[in-house]
Amino acid sequence: MAGAGIETSMPAMTSTSTPVVTRSKADRPSRVRRAGWVIMTVFALAVGAYAVILVASGFRLVPGEVAANRFPTPLGLRVHIVAAGLALLTGPFQFARRLRNRLPRVHRWLGRTYVVACLVGGISGGAIALFSTSGLVAGAGFLGLAICWVGATVIGFLAIRGGDIARHRRWMTRSFALTYAAVMLRIYLPTATGLGMEFAQAYPAIAWLCWLPNLVVAQWLVGDRGEGHSPKPDRQH
Repeated sequence: MAGAGIETSMPAMTSTSTPVVTRSKADRPSRVRRAGWVIMTVFALAVGAYAVILVASGFRLVPGEVAANRFPTPLGLRVHIVAAGLALLTGPFQFARRLRNRLPRVHRWLGRTYVVACLVGGISGGAIALFSTSGLVAGAGFLGLAICWVGATVIGFLAIRGGDIARHRRWMTRSFALTYAAVMLRIYLPTATGLGMEFAQAYPAIAWLCWLPNLVVAQWLVGDRGEGHSPKPDRQH
């Protein structure tokens, strides 16, 4: 995160000028990542705040299309909203390097909260997916999301418990990509409506599109970081 500066390379006894290398160019990838994190965080917090509003309203503001599903009890949906909202509100800050370095205890406690929220949100989400009235394709899409979400989170948690920081970061990146399905869902639905698509027509496709591309992006990110094994940290996680 170094500031802008200039390094020059001027070998003696040469008539050929050496190009100027600027740190600002070298810092561009980190700046792009930082901007990406800010954008990601804003959307995550916005949808997390929306979940808070749903809870504060006594769940009366839950969209009619969602409430129309034939759930055996509304409890599963309500638990899912609370847990997924909490995961969105805590997840982005786990990627903040300054927080990890300066406040490791806060990082650990936010991480524990995030893991519990993902497990509860994933299990409840998988349960309500079984009762989707939008058809088998939509139900299977959300069930697949729930299984992958819980699986990635558990693997990431077990990795840090075993002292493998690199593996932990890779799998938690995948975990949050799946958490972010809640954001993409709320982008795709109004987009589909704006394009004139009926809810019943768009929803089965969106049930898959809200998370599969996220995993592709996450895989690209973790591949870009490398697959090295990190030294074991302390066992306070």
